[in-house]
Amino acid sequence: MSHQPKVVRLNMLDTDYAKMIAGEPIAKERQCRLEAADAYTFNRLEKQISRYIHGQLTQEGKDDILCDIGQTVELLTQCDMEDIHQRVRETGRFYLTDGERQQIINWVKDELAIDLNL
Repeated sequence: MSHQPKVVRLNMLDTDYAKMIAGEPIAKERQCRLEAADAYTFNRLEKQISRYIHGQLTQEGKDDILCDIGQTVELLTQCDMEDIHQRVRETGRFYLTDGERQQIINWVKDELAIDLNL
């Protein structure tokens, strides 16, 4: 049985898609500020940030990426993650509080010189 490929229409410009796939570059001088991070971590952060900026995501999708960034750079503690999981159990949806969201956005701006609020 032959299956036809499924075509998925993306509501984004080709240039935005290319930027999202390439990753948002983190300046070398900013990378030097994060001693514990390795090349894999920077590559992951670049991809996450690019997806956040260019991915045309819902707030839940953006919060998921911010949560991942927060865990990657150890802004979110195990206790924070337990609180987030408890909210999911109580409400049935994933979200960050305004304070959690702002903490991660501020960190990205301060440490990586990338503004996610564009």
